Amino acid sequence: MRVQADGAQLHVHLRGPEDGPRVLFIHGFPLTGAMWDAQVECLADKWRLIVPDLRGHGASDVGDGQYAIDFFVDDMFTVLDEVSPELPVVGCGLSMGGYILLRAFEREPARFRALVFADTKSTADDDAGRLKRLDAVRKIRKEGTAAYGAAFVTGGVGATARAERPEVVEAVKAMIAANDAHGMVGAQLAMAARTDTTAALRTIQVPTLVIVGEEDTLTPPAVAKAMADAVPGGGRLLPIPKAGHLSPMEAPDLFNRGLRDFLESLP
Repeated sequence: MRVQADGAQLHVHLRGPEDGPRVLFIHGFPLTGAMWDAQVECLADKWRLIVPDLRGHGASDVGDGQYAIDFFVDDMFTVLDEVSPELPVVGCGLSMGGYILLRAFEREPARFRALVFADTKSTADDDAGRLKRLDAVRKIRKEGTAAYGAAFVTGGVGATARAERPEVVEAVKAMIAANDAHGMVGAQLAMAARTDTTAALRTIQVPTLVIVGEEDTLTPPAVAKAMADAVPGGGRLLPIPKAGHLSPMEAPDLFNRGLRDFLESLP
């Protein structure tokens, strides 16, 4: 379906029974909602799955290209107002999707009945991180999205998947290459300017699962453990062996088993 947000139409994929408990999946940069395909196939028997493409990514409009994490949050609230206006959702976000999810919870916690953070962090970029993002912007502008995707997989995909699952590497590169350069630049600048949401972790009063690939070098397991430990009462921590930053795609069976067990445990 298409949802009209501020200055852009968003593509939102819906699967599962209309009366099922809601799960919102927020994809990471520089991918699309299709990164969650294995999770959708696993969970569509019972849960109502809401899978948007962020503006500037996938089949969603680019809009004006002037993005901020808070503006992505605005879009997610618009989607939820359209497809789940009364029922709180389980939010699941990876990487940039995790930044968006935690900021959304910080703003309107009543919208969420549980949280899943995958291969992400709560801290803002330091100066070195911001400068690295500006280098990425230069590469996208100069060489295009396909060249950026070819470079991204060397760190974005774990060593095991790069060696043993070439189909994952090719799927990631194809997703990135199909994205609009303006949207990817806007997302990089949004991440560079994002706020630190670590304090929000200490306010969480809903069940929380933190998932991380053991080979993730962008948001390593120690970062995930710190996030889980910051949640009052302790969030669940699920390390995924032989997976890097894109654990839902690199090790879908283990990821799905842990996610489904978590969802089944919710009241």
